[in-house]
Amino acid sequence: MKSPSDLADQVLEVSIVGSFTKLGYRARKGMSRWESLENVARSENFQGRRVVLTGATSGIGAAAARTMVDLGAELHIVGRDAERTRHAAEDLSQRPGAITVTAHIADLTDLCAVSRMLDTFPEGSIDALVHNAGALVHQYQATNAHEQTYTAQVLAPQLMTERLLPQLSPGGRVVVVSSGGMYTEPLRPNAMEFGRKEYDGVRAYARAKRAQVELVQQWSRKYADTRVSFHSMHPGWADTPGVRSSLPGFYRITKAVLRNPDEGADTLVWLVVAPQSELGSGNFWLDRRPRSIHRLPSTRTSESEQSELFRLVTDQVETVVGDCADS
Repeated sequence: MKSPSDLADQVLEVSIVGSFTKLGYRARKGMSRWESLENVARSENFQGRRVVLTGATSGIGAAAARTMVDLGAELHIVGRDAERTRHAAEDLSQRPGAITVTAHIADLTDLCAVSRMLDTFPEGSIDALVHNAGALVHQYQATNAHEQTYTAQVLAPQLMTERLLPQLSPGGRVVVVSSGGMYTEPLRPNAMEFGRKEYDGVRAYARAKRAQVELVQQWSRKYADTRVSFHSMHPGWADTPGVRSSLPGFYRITKAVLRNPDEGADTLVWLVVAPQSELGSGNFWLDRRPRSIHRLPSTRTSESEQSELFRLVTDQVETVVGDCADS
């Protein structure tokens, strides 16, 4: 028999607005009496754990970076803007109790730049790799012969995961920050990338987020023998600079109920610090609970389609990086 909090959680989840906004976050936190991130990190001996985080200069990524530094992480942040990324690392390093914060510069829309950054990435074990970077853009742009939203949010995470996987420690984890917008798009492995003529920034973003979630399930299968776990999550609807600039209409309508960045980052950080026994692998999370990756029958996915996506993305990354080396 389900508990009252489980039933209330289900009602919130069905409502979407009640689930994705601050109303859902605060209701679930109170009903389930979440343990604080500080207590979870302390019980898991998180102090000194090494975390790689993309997109740490603003919004949810910046909130997650602050929290993980405060919890004792040795943090490596990856960003495309050298000045902003280094400034963020300096600010984080000044927080009380900060251990080490290192800036790495790479534009995730350019796989050649990502590959060069990975070539010089420091040796040593990594406890968590967090793919958080991602922006919704309304104009078509391409790099390395691929549209930039698809490159930054699908190809770059694949490249970074493959290259850093040998450094991930047993019990380590890979976390991908997706979006509830992915519920609107199906997985069509050979049509995940928009071309110039039909480009729609909102749909391109949602389609890339769908691909991320499906890839995480494939990573969980393909890399099962590594003792690394793989997770995707969505932060709900949060008040971030990206939402304000890229979705101004949505922001005007929903701003009164949007989560703050710390609320959006809570599950991300929890997935990094929580006991592995509570997480499994391959799940899609919201508010510290695994959720279905489908809300519409039209988006149902087969394992063969997931495998096809994995093969396609792997081949695309290999081709681009090979061309980078030859140029």
